[in-house]
Amino acid sequence: MKFILKTLPVLLLLNVCNAQTVIDSGRISSVQDSMKIKDAGDSLKLNVSDTSRIAGSDIDAVINYTGKDSIIYDIKNKKVTIYNQGILTYKDLKLEAGKIEMDQQTQILEAFGIKDSLNPGKLVQSPVMVQGNDKYEGSKLYYSFKTQQGSVSEGYSDAEVGYYFGEKIKKAAPDVLFIRNGIYTTSSDREDPEYYFLSPRMKVIPNDKVIAQSVFLYIEGVPVLWIPFGVFPNRSGRTSGLIAPTFGDDATYGKYISRLGYFWAVNDYMDFALTGSYFTKGRYDIYGRYRYVSKYNFSGSINGGYSGIRLGESTDIGNQNSDAWGLNVVHNQQLNPTTRIDASLQFASSKNFYNISTNSLSELLLQNLISNFTVTKSWEGKPYSLNLNYFRDQNLQNGDVTERIPLINFSLSQTFPFESGFSDPFNKKIYEYFSFSYNASALNNRVSRTIKNSLGNDSSYTDFRSGIRNNLSFGLSPRFEYISLIPFFNYTEIWYNKYVTKDFNQADSTLTTNDHNAIKALRYFNTGVSLSTKFVGIFLPKIFNITGIRHTITPSVSYNYQPDFSNPKWGYYKTYTDQNGREVKYSVFEREVFGSAPSGESQSVSFSLGNIFEMKTRVNDSTENKFQLLNIDAGLGYNFAADSLKFSEIFLSYRTGIGNFLNISGGASFNLYKFDETANTRINKFLINTDGKLANVTYFTINMSTNFSIGNISKTQESVAVTKNDTLTNRSDYRDFRMEKIDEIDFNIPLSGGFGFNYSESKSNPSVVSRTSNLSGNLAFNLTEKWRFTVSANYDLVNKRIVTPYITAYRDLNSWEMNFNWYPSGSYRGFSFEVRIKAPQLRDIKVTKKTNTRGVY
Repeated sequence: MKFILKTLPVLLLLNVCNAQTVIDSGRISSVQDSMKIKDAGDSLKLNVSDTSRIAGSDIDAVINYTGKDSIIYDIKNKKVTIYNQGILTYKDLKLEAGKIEMDQQTQILEAFGIKDSLNPGKLVQSPVMVQGNDKYEGSKLYYSFKTQQGSVSEGYSDAEVGYYFGEKIKKAAPDVLFIRNGIYTTSSDREDPEYYFLSPRMKVIPNDKVIAQSVFLYIEGVPVLWIPFGVFPNRSGRTSGLIAPTFGDDATYGKYISRLGYFWAVNDYMDFALTGSYFTKGRYDIYGRYRYVSKYNFSGSINGGYSGIRLGESTDIGNQNSDAWGLNVVHNQQLNPTTRIDASLQFASSKNFYNISTNSLSELLLQNLISNFTVTKSWEGKPYSLNLNYFRDQNLQNGDVTERIPLINFSLSQTFPFESGFSDPFNKKIYEYFSFSYNASALNNRVSRTIKNSLGNDSSYTDFRSGIRNNLSFGLSPRFEYISLIPFFNYTEIWYNKYVTKDFNQADSTLTTNDHNAIKALRYFNTGVSLSTKFVGIFLPKIFNITGIRHTITPSVSYNYQPDFSNPKWGYYKTYTDQNGREVKYSVFEREVFGSAPSGESQSVSFSLGNIFEMKTRVNDSTENKFQLLNIDAGLGYNFAADSLKFSEIFLSYRTGIGNFLNISGGASFNLYKFDETANTRINKFLINTDGKLANVTYFTINMSTNFSIGNISKTQESVAVTKNDTLTNRSDYRDFRMEKIDEIDFNIPLSGGFGFNYSESKSNPSVVSRTSNLSGNLAFNLTEKWRFTVSANYDLVNKRIVTPYITAYRDLNSWEMNFNWYPSGSYRGFSFEVRIKAPQLRDIKVTKKTNTRGVY
């Protein structure tokens, strides 16, 4: 349990003026020059400006007050009484009440409500005092300037969230308040709150803490929880304190106390949280989180968790002993305008850590943990940049790990070395169009694998590979009026410290791959030229509100030449003879980090044709809308150096949209050659000659999606563990060591959702067809003003089954809220049910029930 009692500042800062003026039935007489009484219709105002003539007064500013009915000045007893809609202001304080009494001799101020003539026993115009951002209400207000003590009877005070009520609130010192029979709640119903916290005695230390004795939690007037005492923070923002636990009973691990811990707000830029869980049947968990942030400089967090399971004795059959842990590190820092660090590192002992510690579907479905640490550096006004990256990929299924330790990349962007700063940009010399670019990469790659040995046992091995790659590109891009002509030449050189050879044993038909340590260089290149142009056609149909349709055609052709680097003269490929006597070619660099040189000569010409259809419609005389009707691209290649099947497959891609309602995209590929069922491959015969048709469809896909909403448009808000602000978020945001999303339900959208359809078909072999097709949908709707439901599911049209259905229900319970989440089928089927207080500071006060087939609490 945790809640925040807001500081109750000085209740009243008022004094009684040293005046002797009587107002009775509209007759006014003044006995002091320092007072001026002005008639303002039904109200009267008294200005006290000469405070130097007030004996023993603590007033150091002007007091203004008015009353609707009358203001009575008792000269003999030195009292002032204001009746009906009394208003009194002093500095930043404003007091309103049905009756206000000020006594000069005792320097005591009192304010009361007045009886309601229509409702016997009820008061109207109860005292309301506002000072700064604080507001107080009660049936009676009292304050003494002599003792600097005051009290509020049956008083209310607004908090940052919610409000407080006390039978009596007494100010015992400038920095200490006592509350008798005090309650705190966020309910909007003051007469009959849905819930509240009650303590017979409270001590409030402003901007510090609240000490309460015997705290009860009441729900609908029924006490449901009691603690003998509590010490709670009494200031806004992040505050150190206990993190409330949850209790329950798990079928696998027994009774438990979960997420009990402590939150330490070190300062505005740093905090730490530690929680633990204990299960009676032999399990314990520990989770911790450390966060830090400095605006415009850096931010980050370190989150970790450990779970130890000891079910049964070591001699028991079927006992479970396991240890699981996880660690996340996030850091972002701008060192200077040209240098930046970004890190996101994730580590876990195994998939079991997520299986036993979370019910989040996104985490349960994790297959790999990806980590990156990147340092980027650029030079202002220079064409080069430097990048250093550490990468780690941990496979949670088999434990394999792939690491780059590290990748160093240096690049020099396109540069025109012969360009003159004084030349005409539209009339350059031909050599000024010459450009080049350079890229260098150094990579150390480490791979850790687990395999089965000959005895069937797990055996692990580690492979470490390194290489340095240099890419150099040259180009010439002269400017022509209607065409773009760009010749190019690309050169790559790679240095490796290892290579492989292969030996085939004819006796037992085994192939052995041997690693050799040596510095080897690999060099390859390609060259060519590309040509493109653009045609634009405009149609003016003059129908409806269409002002024009434009069709843009972008044809391009390119020629590329690349030698066959698998030729023995280059030394990059070798051969061995298999059991059938055939020579098998392999690359000696097939295991290296940047791969090998391409094999096979290429003298290819590629054709592509792009088509864009756009339309303009007139909205009014000054406004037009422009949108794309259809985008369709097609292409084909021809390799002069190939001994057969010289034509490549024809590719086609398209996308279009029907306004903002429906999006459609897809693609297809077509093969011109006949497929031989006996050889199980394409042969050098055109289908048009053998079957009388142009081509076979080898691949086809189509995707359609739509989204809709009825009502006001709003966005889902999220709370995350680390913000981009200059300080950290509240303690109440802490749940566990992972980031948690909190959706704010918007009832302004009565109906919203989306639907999607996809279909893909692959048939490289016309007689073997592989199909996938899914229909997906999500729908959110308001059943009533306070009920919100969402439903989402995927339907596999090929296998005819529902995939990952998900149903949620949300109920607004005024001060409370209910969330119900249900996965009705699948490996992670189960549900979670939660009722909690809606106020952000009190989210930990909740009732939760979670269940699934894995028994995770």
